[in-house]
Amino acid sequence: MEQFEQLSEKMKRHLESVAQQTSIGSTEEALPAVVENWFEKTHLFHEQIESLHMTREDEFSAADPRGALLLTYSGSLIVLGPVDVGGTAASSPEVSPIRSFEYASIALRSDVPELTGADAVQLTDDLRVDSVAAFSGAPIKRSSEILFIASFSEDVKPADQVERLRQASIFLTNSFVHANRTLTADPEGAPDRFTLRSIVQYVAARNGATQAQAKSIIDDYLMTIETGLMLGERVSLGQLGTVDLHVRAAQKARVGRNPATGAELLIPAKAEHAVPRFKATTRLRERASLVPVERVRTESGNSGA
Repeated sequence: MEQFEQLSEKMKRHLESVAQQTSIGSTEEALPAVVENWFEKTHLFHEQIESLHMTREDEFSAADPRGALLLTYSGSLIVLGPVDVGGTAASSPEVSPIRSFEYASIALRSDVPELTGADAVQLTDDLRVDSVAAFSGAPIKRSSEILFIASFSEDVKPADQVERLRQASIFLTNSFVHANRTLTADPEGAPDRFTLRSIVQYVAARNGATQAQAKSIIDDYLMTIETGLMLGERVSLGQLGTVDLHVRAAQKARVGRNPATGAELLIPAKAEHAVPRFKATTRLRERASLVPVERVRTESGNSGA
């Protein structure tokens, strides 16, 4: 494993310990999959911070008012919210400001990441890559060693930082759990990350709601969109785009072929009818263009032909 040999001794030991915890065979058999999984996660992290115009940092001062995203050796994510620079908490460089805190532990065989958070947390020391992070007022007091730190340029407003951190956290917690399917003995039998059930579980955990409450809100949202469509309206899906109904012209009866057998069959005529149509936002199209095509082909089975 050429990539494995290029890693630091500390990281090698960490990945070997992870390999011992998987269900895909001996440590020696599991290690190649664990290494591949680790590189996939680091690629996802870098892809996301690039997409959200965040910056890589080797150090982050405890007094820094900016928000930050941390990825630990263990694969956990820590989101530190920005500080309102107009407030008193950031007035002294000698005092660590109070900020929001979110922690997602990406367990190897968990369907939904363990999420926890707090609103009044302080860093007890500066953050550095390859060192642990320590917190005051947080549900956890110390993390494992930090692998990556990402933050923002000084001109990004706190509200914009909060939104980008939220997007990064949702993307990475879900994509890491999805990637962990390769570390199970039966990846096909692992929980599907994007069923309605798993989405409800995730939204409930992230927002401190019950699953029943989250499902009710999601169901109401989807039904409202459907109602707008049935009334002939163009309905906004926020950052994804819009959806509306499009009139498809009448089609005459014609002869086609069964794709499985090649036998001729009659395709009946269809009257003029309405069909749903989705239009993506410029933002979604731009983000989609950054996705490696190999990922799309692998997940969908599309060869690109």
